[in-house]
Amino acid sequence: MNTKQTNTVTMLKTVDAFLEDNKSVWSGMAQMQPAVTEFQSKLAAIDGTAQRQHTPSGAGDDKEEAREALEELLFLMCEALAALADQTNDHELLALAAVRRSTLERFDDEELSNRAATVLTEANARKTALAGFNVTQENLDELTQALARFNASKTNPRAATAARKVQTASLASLIREAVAILRNRIDRMVNLLSRTNPEFVAEYRAARVIIDRGVRHKETPTPEGSPQTGS
Repeated sequence: MNTKQTNTVTMLKTVDAFLEDNKSVWSGMAQMQPAVTEFQSKLAAIDGTAQRQHTPSGAGDDKEEAREALEELLFLMCEALAALADQTNDHELLALAAVRRSTLERFDDEELSNRAATVLTEANARKTALAGFNVTQENLDELTQALARFNASKTNPRAATAARKVQTASLASLIREAVAILRNRIDRMVNLLSRTNPEFVAEYRAARVIIDRGVRHKETPTPEGSPQTGS
């Protein structure tokens, strides 16, 4: 939540607590309870959405770990292929495999993925020869799995960002809906109690204030005893 939303939600919860503490004052008004129940339901939805919005996904960490694992396994496979290429005077294979760790670190995600896929193809085609360099089928499988994990992790941060955007939009909508219930229903019904319970109405209006950095702002000033027509 941004600062404005946080301030608004604080006001909403203050109003909710005040209404709960003073239920005996307004419970005689038949239409008040349904409005309060709906309002509280919106508050619960706001809390749930805010929690999901701020829950760390770990997607960035997963991607970094997957990349580091792939870089290490790819480097070792390249070392074996480069040694084989030098032994067999295979210049094309040497050009592919002669890489340093720092070179792999500078690759962007697509470059790293493409290089790993090509190296795997070449290594699988030379299994027998690579056995002399202690490269086993298990090593090839491990590299294959590391590449698959890295490719899957590339989309996770974007998916997490998209999910947070959805939660952010939903949160804004829920806050607007909760404020609308106050403005259009509860505020007006509270104002109807101004002649019989003026102290309750005054305290409700105080709870209804949005406080921002020590400065009090009312959404719309309301004349004493008249229903709110503002926000």
